[in-house]
Amino acid sequence: MTKRTLTLLFITLTGLLILFIPIILKDGRTSDRNPMAYQGKLNAAPWDIALSPVIRLDGEWEFYWNQLLTPEDFADNAPVPDGYMQVPSLWNGKNVQGENLPAFGCATYRLVLENVPFQGVLGLKKTNVRFSSRVYVNGQVLLDDGVPARTAPEYRSGNTPQLGFFEHKGGTIEIIVQAANYEYINSGIPASLELGLEELLIIQHQQKHLTSLLIFGVLCTLALLHLIFFLVTRDGVLRNPMLLLFSLFCVLFALGNGLADQRSLLLLLPDIPFTLTFKLKDFFLSSCFIVLLWIFYQFKDGLLPLRLVIIISLVYAGYLAAIFALPIYMYYRIHGPVMACNTIVLLGLLLRSICLYVKDADGFLLFAALLPVNLYSADSILFSLGIKGSSGFVQVYILIFTVVMIGYLSVEYRGTVTRLRISMQQAQDAEIAFLRAQIKPHFLYNSLSVIAAQTTQEPQKAKNLLYALTDYLRGSFHFKAQDGRIPLSEEINTVRAYLSIEQARFENLLQMEYDIEKNLDAMVPLLCLQPVVENAVHHGIFKRPEGGSVRLGIHRKGNLVVIRVEDNGVGIPQALLESIRRGDSTGVGLKNIQQRLGTHRGAGLEIESVEGIGTVVTLKIPYEEVCDADYFSR
Repeated sequence: MTKRTLTLLFITLTGLLILFIPIILKDGRTSDRNPMAYQGKLNAAPWDIALSPVIRLDGEWEFYWNQLLTPEDFADNAPVPDGYMQVPSLWNGKNVQGENLPAFGCATYRLVLENVPFQGVLGLKKTNVRFSSRVYVNGQVLLDDGVPARTAPEYRSGNTPQLGFFEHKGGTIEIIVQAANYEYINSGIPASLELGLEELLIIQHQQKHLTSLLIFGVLCTLALLHLIFFLVTRDGVLRNPMLLLFSLFCVLFALGNGLADQRSLLLLLPDIPFTLTFKLKDFFLSSCFIVLLWIFYQFKDGLLPLRLVIIISLVYAGYLAAIFALPIYMYYRIHGPVMACNTIVLLGLLLRSICLYVKDADGFLLFAALLPVNLYSADSILFSLGIKGSSGFVQVYILIFTVVMIGYLSVEYRGTVTRLRISMQQAQDAEIAFLRAQIKPHFLYNSLSVIAAQTTQEPQKAKNLLYALTDYLRGSFHFKAQDGRIPLSEEINTVRAYLSIEQARFENLLQMEYDIEKNLDAMVPLLCLQPVVENAVHHGIFKRPEGGSVRLGIHRKGNLVVIRVEDNGVGIPQALLESIRRGDSTGVGLKNIQQRLGTHRGAGLEIESVEGIGTVVTLKIPYEEVCDADYFSR
């Protein structure tokens, strides 16, 4: 138990470190390679471009509340700032000139970079400015995202990572950022603006988009594969609703993640309004939680009460309706309680999984699936509150969850296949047992009567017939079949024993011809030949007063063993023949053989018959050499 506890503790602490290290590094980083701004100015002289091609423009920016200033406003008599605002941070709740700022409003940020040790093309990366922005560099508009305005009717939202380039010919660099928000619950610049060399910024920007699109493609591929497998197995023993739920989760998260953070899906759909994009993101990611509840409900019996799952699902369904029915700021008023419910449920499930594993050594996969989901939830909350500047690592948490779920479904599938294999073997054994039970008592009685009659007249013949009956019974009750198969030679011996008894009983009414390829032995299904020969004798030959003949031919053709049983008996009526071919006949022998041959690729049974002329039955069985002939002869 101690070992299990330490294992869970180590994994949990590792996850928490991954969650909080970016915050710790942000608060504790030094200014050696990343100069910091102070009162609206940043001395870039310490910037070593060779070691740090990209720097963050963090620190104190000039802040002008409820104003959207342009470079012209700073050309002659620069206005006095209302204060200095840390970037990255949120402005709502901050005290500026004795006023606690609201979330809704507009503001201008300004930063002047001095002593920039580089001349040439530079790039500026804007990641997150809530909820619309316009960026000027040296008097020119460099980035435009939405329409920042002083009033809500004139404002239009837009908050997508952007990258712009400008040529620096020396001197200072003035950066002005207009920001406005009349929709979201908090405002400001929660993520660093980055300045650096053109080539490296392009590479980083493209890598983030490619990573996001790659995750989108991987999740959609997994969703499609699991959906196909669910549709293929939905009516069989392998049916598992988790496949459909996991497929749905992958699709929803792929869409939600593609519209969050880098918003890479907007590269494919550039004309969608940002407000709709944001709502779709919330809709897809919130829908994921509903699907997760049902996944964990199916994960382990008793983990979640069905009534609780239904209640939470209905609450979330109401929240999903509110996303599209209400403005963003209104449905975000209930966003907090919904996320609190989300967190409580996920933490409860995580604690339940920990107890299961520590006490009963059961549920490790459940814990491994719940931990990244909890970390994802925590990371998203920290990002939405502005505590973290980026939520990019949430993709890693979901990928971990996805890997765990694939592992779980693989284990479940393997277990189901094993149970199915055992079930099929039991069914096959039952069918063979049923076939054995079809040995008619009157056949044994008649055989023993013939043997008894010969004991006084021809003792040697009686002895031979007794040996033949023994061989026949041994072949019919073969208890050493390997996966329901025996060597062809033993099946032939059973047929010969059966025919020698029938010939002794009916003398000249039955003639036999054998055309069997020499040195041919292969594994064949148990009792696949004897019932066919018995049908030929009883239903074909013995229904003719003058009797007839049966010809048994066995040859190898390529990768198949072809067995041909031909008789010149009364034949089969056409209607009955069609019924037999469809497997609708009441006869047990042929139907069972058809079913067992159907499980072997390339195998099959063909029947041709003409009334009054005879019948030909052809068995085609994949050739497989006898692996251990001594085993069957013991």
